[in-house]
Amino acid sequence: MQLKKNPIKQAIRNGETVFGLYIAVPSPVMVELAGYAGFDFVRIDICHSAVDLPTIANMIRAAEASGVTPMVRVDYDPHLIAKVLEAGAMGLFVPDVSTQEMARSVVDAVHFAPVGERGTFAASRVTRYGAISSGDYAKWSNEEILLGVQIESKEAADNLEKTLGVDGIDMIGSGRGDLANALGLTGQKNHPSVLALEEKIFETAKKRGKYISVNLDPTAPDFAETVASWKKKAQVITLGHDITILRKNFAEAIQTARQS
Repeated sequence: MQLKKNPIKQAIRNGETVFGLYIAVPSPVMVELAGYAGFDFVRIDICHSAVDLPTIANMIRAAEASGVTPMVRVDYDPHLIAKVLEAGAMGLFVPDVSTQEMARSVVDAVHFAPVGERGTFAASRVTRYGAISSGDYAKWSNEEILLGVQIESKEAADNLEKTLGVDGIDMIGSGRGDLANALGLTGQKNHPSVLALEEKIFETAKKRGKYISVNLDPTAPDFAETVASWKKKAQVITLGHDITILRKNFAEAIQTARQS
């Protein structure tokens, strides 16, 4: 019995751009919808949603059933990170990594020795409850788990060179909302100063051979032009959050109905 290679890592290594969706609604149905719609991956967002571990495991099962790669955005918490990976997540995105020391801690929590310090569990779901040996799983995990971190503060941007020097980080993403906050521009995530800082972050990441992840709004009027532009620069693109897409479509539907 073997674990399959991470299709997202394979795709971006081959020069392809992959598309995903943040899932904040704690429901396997939302994951299945994304899979059947044709997304390459989902990023289950447990930083900003009321989702528990059994639901996360079922959302990952839904991803596997519908052919979409399951990834998770999770705050730095070694115990939670281990549980999410043991449930079958094939990638993690950790927000607000601001120093070299924190980056090292994240890598230690995600990867097994010799890359990190993650502890083993012989009967996890991802090992088919023990059918795959701990050694085989550890080797697979170190090779196939896609680890990204978000740079969301002025401190993080200033420390980026040192952060990128930590082995085990594959991908860099920004957080425009928090970057705007850090620059005293709360609520102005498209302010020129915010975009300039983001560009600096991504240029530094590109020079260090890291993949770039960006989040776009599929409901924006200029979405087609924006995504076409970013496909030239980013390997990993998320197309917003399920909640935002649902809210806007719900609002448009009822407004259209009332005005007809």
